[in-house]
Amino acid sequence: MTNRGMSPESALAPSAEEELRRMRARLEAEIATRQGVEQRLAQVQSAYARFVPPQLLELLGKESILDVDWGNQAEKKMTILFSDIRGFASMSERMSPQQCFDFINAYLSFMEPMVLAHGGFIDKYIGDSVMALFPARGDDALRGALGMLAELEQFNTQRSILQGELAFDNPERRNAGDVHIGIGMNSGLLMLGVIGGSNRMEVTVISDAVNLASRVETLTKTYQTPILISQHTLNSIRYPAEFSIRFLDRVRVRGKHLAQSIYEVFDADPVPLKAAKTASRDIFEDALAHYHFRRMDEALALFSDCLEHSPGDTPASVYWQRCRQANRNHSGEAGETDSGVVWRSEYLLGFSGLDEMHQVIFSHIVALSEALLQESSGLAEQLVVKLVEVTKEHFESEERMMDAHGYARSPSLEHRQQHQKFREFEDALALDIHEGRISGLRLAFRCQFMLLDWFISHISITDRHLERYLAGRLGEGIA
Repeated sequence: MTNRGMSPESALAPSAEEELRRMRARLEAEIATRQGVEQRLAQVQSAYARFVPPQLLELLGKESILDVDWGNQAEKKMTILFSDIRGFASMSERMSPQQCFDFINAYLSFMEPMVLAHGGFIDKYIGDSVMALFPARGDDALRGALGMLAELEQFNTQRSILQGELAFDNPERRNAGDVHIGIGMNSGLLMLGVIGGSNRMEVTVISDAVNLASRVETLTKTYQTPILISQHTLNSIRYPAEFSIRFLDRVRVRGKHLAQSIYEVFDADPVPLKAAKTASRDIFEDALAHYHFRRMDEALALFSDCLEHSPGDTPASVYWQRCRQANRNHSGEAGETDSGVVWRSEYLLGFSGLDEMHQVIFSHIVALSEALLQESSGLAEQLVVKLVEVTKEHFESEERMMDAHGYARSPSLEHRQQHQKFREFEDALALDIHEGRISGLRLAFRCQFMLLDWFISHISITDRHLERYLAGRLGEGIA
């Protein structure tokens, strides 16, 4: 029955207030649903960030993993760091699968923060190995490496305490003892991008610079020293004098004919060993000079002096053994490289102007080295002055060429930085020659086995990159 005075329509119609409540309820439900979706998306994005570093996406110019597609790429200059646990294969044989995973995760939980704290990020884990990238200068990477070694001490201390609490017959005590790692670094241009197929893709880096970094890391086992860096990383360090660094050897990367200079960083050594290496630096370089010029008897005596002052100097011990082996074999062999200094056809770029100037600089370096070996100080002073002049002229010409043809900022900056470091090395060499305090043999060693290697590497990597760019531009008809 309808109420008196109220029409049937008004009795059936919901009140405005009830309709408003219903609308509010629907709106709140929709908001809750959207918040749930956004929260889930944020969780997914956070989960992806643990597998694909956000720094990689940023370097690719992408905001989200959803924006990344096959073929995305960017060219960047970075320092690549590889680290590896020594003897991990034998350690893992004495572990159960669960113990192995627990050990690796505990170890990496100490290492990762040091990489992040110094401006780097982890590109990938390869079992017990870490591959990290540092987009800024080599200083950050080197400080990150030293931080990793400091954290390793904390990890070993904590692990020792935990193992000491186990029963004597517990299987985990079989892996007692400190963990040791080796760290190798190289710097250079690399391609960062997406590779793979349509159903499985990966964001990674590809470059000869990565191969060299890995090679340098493996050499830490040979020399039994924790940190080795390439010449390229040394060049990218703004203030190398802040670190304890010494030249160690020349190496070849598998499949490459070029020799690369590598350096030991010994800041993390125990204080007495670090002080002994610093004090014997001149003797060590003299020994290296004799060794690389295949004067094995003199090198053996000098490395013996190094070991007398610093018994824990393992690189000196490695060289001492090499000298003894060379004398027994009467081979005079010096490491992985030879001392031949001849211009090779593979150094040619195909640009006559560049090639001609490169040969001029090459011949000046060789002539200077020969004058130093002959102790012709007057001639050496004249030659080094001329070398500095022709190098300055050539580098300035190259830089004008880069500007004129619109060379990209990142490789152009890297190229100019290498020019600057090269000229600084030449200036220091010229000063040492003028002052006459260092033997001609040592100066010839710096000239032939360090400066010349550096120059050839610059031609074959950095200048070749410029050559490919110029060839493309000129092929487009751009003068």
